[in-house]
Amino acid sequence: MFIHLRTHSYYSFLRGLPSPTQLATAAAEHGLPAIGLTDRDGLTGAIEFYSACREAGVQPILGLELGVAAPRDLAFKSTGEGAGHRLDWGILAFLAMDLAGWSNLCRLSSQLLSDPDLRGQLPFEGLADKSEGLICLSGGEAGLFARWVREHLDGLAKRWLHQMADLYPGRLYVELDMVDRRDAGMAHQVELARRAGLALVATHPVYYLKPEQAALQRVVSAMRLNTHLEKLPAEAVAPPESSFLPIDQMTARFGELPEALQSSLEIAAHCQLILPLGQPHYPQIHLEGGLTAIQELRRRSYQGALQRYGELTPAVEQRLEHELGVIEAKGYAPLFLIMEKIIAFARQADVPTASRGSASSSLVAHSLGITTPDPLRLNLYFERFLNPARSSPPDIDTDLCSRGRDEVIRFVYQEFGDDRVAMVGTINRFRRRSAIREVAKAYGLPAREISRIIASLPSRGWGPPWMRQSAAVSPFSDLQERYNQPIHREILRDAAALLNFPHHLSIHPGGVVIAPGPLTDLVPTQLSSKGVAITQFDLESVGQLGLIKIDLLGIRGLSVLGDVAYGLSRKSPPPQPSRLAVLDAIPAEDPLTAELVRNGRTMGCFQIESPGMRVTLQEIQADSVDDIMVALALYRPGPLTGGLKDEFVRRHLGREPAAHLHPSLEPLLADTYGVILYQEQVLRIAHELAGLSLAEADLLRRAMSHFDPGKQMQTLKERFVEGATAHAGVPPEVGERVWELMAAFAGYGFPKAHAASYAQVAWRSAWCKAHHPAEFMAAVLANWGGYYRQWDYLAEARRLGLTVRSPHINHSQAQFNVVYLDGQAVLFMGLDQVRDLTRRTQQRILDGRPFHSLADFLERADPRPQEAENLVRAGALRGLGHTPAMLSQLQVGDWHLAGHIPGQMALFRLESEPTSLSEGDDWTPAQIASAQQEVLGVSVDYHPLELVADRLAQQGVTTTLEALTRLGQRVRVAGARQTWRRLSSRAGDNDYAMALEDLEGSLAVFVPGAVYQRYREALSRQRLLVVEGVIEPDPENAEPMLRAERAWPLE
Repeated sequence: MFIHLRTHSYYSFLRGLPSPTQLATAAAEHGLPAIGLTDRDGLTGAIEFYSACREAGVQPILGLELGVAAPRDLAFKSTGEGAGHRLDWGILAFLAMDLAGWSNLCRLSSQLLSDPDLRGQLPFEGLADKSEGLICLSGGEAGLFARWVREHLDGLAKRWLHQMADLYPGRLYVELDMVDRRDAGMAHQVELARRAGLALVATHPVYYLKPEQAALQRVVSAMRLNTHLEKLPAEAVAPPESSFLPIDQMTARFGELPEALQSSLEIAAHCQLILPLGQPHYPQIHLEGGLTAIQELRRRSYQGALQRYGELTPAVEQRLEHELGVIEAKGYAPLFLIMEKIIAFARQADVPTASRGSASSSLVAHSLGITTPDPLRLNLYFERFLNPARSSPPDIDTDLCSRGRDEVIRFVYQEFGDDRVAMVGTINRFRRRSAIREVAKAYGLPAREISRIIASLPSRGWGPPWMRQSAAVSPFSDLQERYNQPIHREILRDAAALLNFPHHLSIHPGGVVIAPGPLTDLVPTQLSSKGVAITQFDLESVGQLGLIKIDLLGIRGLSVLGDVAYGLSRKSPPPQPSRLAVLDAIPAEDPLTAELVRNGRTMGCFQIESPGMRVTLQEIQADSVDDIMVALALYRPGPLTGGLKDEFVRRHLGREPAAHLHPSLEPLLADTYGVILYQEQVLRIAHELAGLSLAEADLLRRAMSHFDPGKQMQTLKERFVEGATAHAGVPPEVGERVWELMAAFAGYGFPKAHAASYAQVAWRSAWCKAHHPAEFMAAVLANWGGYYRQWDYLAEARRLGLTVRSPHINHSQAQFNVVYLDGQAVLFMGLDQVRDLTRRTQQRILDGRPFHSLADFLERADPRPQEAENLVRAGALRGLGHTPAMLSQLQVGDWHLAGHIPGQMALFRLESEPTSLSEGDDWTPAQIASAQQEVLGVSVDYHPLELVADRLAQQGVTTTLEALTRLGQRVRVAGARQTWRRLSSRAGDNDYAMALEDLEGSLAVFVPGAVYQRYREALSRQRLLVVEGVIEPDPENAEPMLRAERAWPLE
């Protein structure tokens, strides 16, 4: 009998090929009672491997392979025949016997991957305090012992064995991973090990499952080293025959060393690690009065509920008791108290927050101020957030202002301890483009050819299951006919094999993990490329270990709200201690905001600014937070592709009655007129219609959300249809239709709680735009917008009647800001947008103003020549002279450059009097627009269409607003392209959609594939276009669209 102890999964990152699940399956298929995983350097795959093995009925043995330096007294560089080959480090493998061993695996890996100075080699001296609970294997042919023996350095080899045996008494095994009866080196290793009284163990390095995968392993090795296959060093590739060998073959190989085979069984018997999966590991909460966490949570929940509702009604008390009972039973009370503390700090620091996901379904979270939507009023389903049958802790995800997020995360580190907090890692996997790029580089294709192949790949957005399935069957079918040379076929074959393979770890956008003690007791960490400590586990694995994981994601929309609040506080300081109070005071009902939302004038507003969303708001005549919630759920791929959106709109507006597939669905779908809009409704249907338990209903929702067409899905479908018949008397054929309706929706649906949270932020954004348009648009522009380009937001500001100006040395901040001149709000572009203007010069401008003349500015702000010229051309010195005159002075003035350090002394002396700067003609609008486009990247003072309005009228060009009234007529429209997206269809046609924006509004444009091919150069590359075509009804939207027939650039 034999057990594979030395396998490598694809979490060895471009070393191994199998997934942890494939290794577990292979072990079960070969009849192995156990299997070990020893990925190189890291433990990223450990939890997935552990779970897969237990599911397969195989004992998991968790281990690690590391490069370890020789002890200092044995460090050696060979001379003679082996000169130049470093022999001062080698591979060791460690296997965890118990939880203490697991903790030491985490510490070893964390130490190695958190210190760049180690360069992949752990110091021998770092092993001593991390040896408990570990079995050590000598590393086979890659280990120091075997390498020294082969260099005839027996003295070093013996001393090394002695030192290692002291570190791992009774737990050190001399590893034999190469068998050749004629090999004297291996025989001598056996002899020395036996003399030292050490056990032998037979191993076989597994890097792939099948022998034919050896070539692919060479490819990933070349990718890891970023080198050409032909230049790949032999030692960088997996050892020969590194496939998963069956037991009989291993037994035959080591027939003369039966004790080495037996040792693998003995090691497995010693490795009885049981990971505490599903058990919460929360930090201790220091509470006054000796209260427990659940007692304090109960007290604060009731206190918060009283503040929010004014009285504790039976409904409030009943819901609180239900939730607190589940929270207590699951042991999750500390999670809520910790989140309350984090949110309270954010508010104290004036950092806007918003809940995300299903946490808003909890009345406890709402009472603590963690979430804002009222779960009772909205009838939110607590079990969607915290299913009692769920083993892992719930997610309480929070969005933060992007700029304030780092401050909140610093608080978390300070509050709970640097050694107990880390950012969560995320596994970056190969997708189609990255797989082709990296494989092609390994094959030596020129960069230009690689770019051409990748550019040929169509974009794949969301799509129904049939699109996903076709992509999975032949991921590069769209390239195979065009690129059919042998090398191209090999590249596409290997790239397809690597799809979804892990490439590297990076920082999760918002995930933070908090441990009750040193984090590396349970979780391995490493240093990210940005110098931040991250977990080697992703969010799912961290959650399985029961640690607090929270998602603190920076959201630009919240930064906009924070900037508006700050601007209003400066405009008229509020009496409240927090400037966020102005946002909290925004009413849920407001006529001005309702009108703006109902008419779709929400450009710049969080989550509701895209053309499709704005049309949806108009279609349902949205005028409240609840209507926005509906719109957010409607404008999703599920309702859009299934025609559910149109059905809902007709029923919502009273154009057709609500209809239900079965009377039992009416109480479940009454609020949405018989249309499924929210994930909670899928759970309720499965639970109440078909009698599935909450755990099964949640499993069903999760399976549907991943488009799982497998056996599990079929089993659930049968359970649902049979249950609906038995539980609610639903005929099987109706049950099938209900199932199809659920399946079509679930993959893309929002939780109602999530839609409610985002709807509140969207409403607040719309209120700010309706009541304080200047501060709002300045904040949108300062945060670099959202869905649209800066140009589009500038045009929107003009449509709102706002005055927009280029940067000015006496008025602009670093970013967009509002200045009230003679009572009129003026938006000034930020200084940071002036090309080549350094932050130091910006700061000197802010510190030194006001400036009274060009000379005054040059002497005190001390800009470099190019900076001064760019500021003048941008219009930043408007009012201090005419642009041509100032540029002339800069050209003839005396610049003292030699030895000058900007900021220390004046470097410019004017040759003429400042009064001359106001003489002569100033620039024309066309000159101003051209210069600003060059220096600022956009024309601020003039929209390009303003400069050619007369000529466009002569050419028969109509405005977008006029075009909308000419249904069925041919029109010619000029404007700036706002959006551009490819439209997919079953036939594979490449049609396109865009929005064309002019001074009055925007117009949806449909571009058939044939038209795109004919006018591709203009449509794909030009920003300003003239488009001719026919105005037709848009089957998806309320407003008409322009079907393009011709297009050319606007000169």
